[in-house]
Amino acid sequence: MALPTDARPRVSDRWRLRNDGRYLVAYRCSVLQHRFVVLPPATALLAPLLDGTRTSAEVADLAVRMFEPPEPNADRLRAGTGDLLERLAGRDGFVRLEGGVSPSLADGPDRFIPSLVDYQQSPQRLERPLSVMVAFTNRCACDCLYCYAERLRVPERRVDDWRRVFDELAREEVYLVDIAGGDVFLHPDAFAILREMVARDFTFFVSTKRELTVDQAERLAELGIGRDDQPPYLRRKVQVSIDSDDPTVAARMVRHPHYLEKATRTVDRLLAVGIKPRVKGVLTSLNPEAPDGVVRYFAERGVVEFDFVQYTRSHYRHRDELFMTDDEKRRLREAAERVRRDFPELQITVQDETTRSTRLDWEQWHQRAVCSGGRSNMIVQPNGDVTLCDQTPHAAPFVMGNVFDDGVMGAWRSHRIPDFLYPPRERLAGTACFDCPEFDECHQQRGRCYRDALFYFGSIDDAPPECPRQLEVPLRKT
Repeated sequence: MALPTDARPRVSDRWRLRNDGRYLVAYRCSVLQHRFVVLPPATALLAPLLDGTRTSAEVADLAVRMFEPPEPNADRLRAGTGDLLERLAGRDGFVRLEGGVSPSLADGPDRFIPSLVDYQQSPQRLERPLSVMVAFTNRCACDCLYCYAERLRVPERRVDDWRRVFDELAREEVYLVDIAGGDVFLHPDAFAILREMVARDFTFFVSTKRELTVDQAERLAELGIGRDDQPPYLRRKVQVSIDSDDPTVAARMVRHPHYLEKATRTVDRLLAVGIKPRVKGVLTSLNPEAPDGVVRYFAERGVVEFDFVQYTRSHYRHRDELFMTDDEKRRLREAAERVRRDFPELQITVQDETTRSTRLDWEQWHQRAVCSGGRSNMIVQPNGDVTLCDQTPHAAPFVMGNVFDDGVMGAWRSHRIPDFLYPPRERLAGTACFDCPEFDECHQQRGRCYRDALFYFGSIDDAPPECPRQLEVPLRKT
């Protein structure tokens, strides 16, 4: 159905736009549901005009004035513009007919209307990172059995140093600045750091296993962190990790005494100040039916969002006995079905990996997720070193520079990143990659997961286990 001519389409306030010169990128303001797209030229010209002040008919008239087609084609262009607006309104909530407008358009459309000269619809890498994950510390309040992090002890920088990095990120319109690494609340400047991030309208996600005091919960609420009354582009979730409603199992999983009791107090204190925390659990052979108990226990307290993921292989402290058996995975599926049936109003996500095979068929391989490391995202370690994946070692050849020495953009534009992402074919001699006819396309478009190649075959210079050409049998993944 065509949009009414008096409808006032607008880019949703869940999305931002950014003009990188040779293209216009649109992205969802969420680090949990992150998605971005480089807009096709016609969409890139129209999107900046969609601020809710113009009707769809007025937008179509503007398109005619912009393109100045011969008179017989003007009506055809108006109709085509209407069709495009209709498609945009039905795609991922990017364009809506009511509600808030993207913060990017608060100062008008002019700086977002791109030049079509040398417009690049499929850049290999973005001119600027779209998201940056910052590990302010590698320390944690617990010592989880299932931890995948390296937890390398490195010097931590104070808030005055990070303030300079934040300023550059804001200048470069990088608003997805997530928190990686250990528990931010173990950093001595935790709340000062969070305050600086909020002041620059950064969107981020806070996860903790540390017991938060009443005062700390109140300070988070004052900053608007974890509150649903913030604009959609400033929703910053708070997550508390809880793996079981059994106190003994919960404590064993994180190797921390009385953990369930402490985590419950944290949840209650957050709820009391208007913060609805998300509860996250890791599923192992020790707790295959955890979703049932955890959801029932915390739903009664007011939690509405739960996420459960299966234990996966770690490069640093892996234990095979934590993998679930087929029978335990069956029990997990049954537990997930029970809580979804009994609590249909809740948001419950449970990872269901019923197969141990990782190899994809060719159709799946060509549709695999794009590796964001170095293409749209980078990681900043506690000492400022830049890496491209939060699970690879913090060491050569994975370090791409340092934001305190090179600046954010200096590190991003360094030759180190493209050199790493696009290796010469000769470096992968003797592997399934070496004589692959799709070698260049694979690296330049979606990329291959060098992390998985390292974890499952011992080298980054190999095809990952998902590749259909990879004939070696990998170590078990989940």
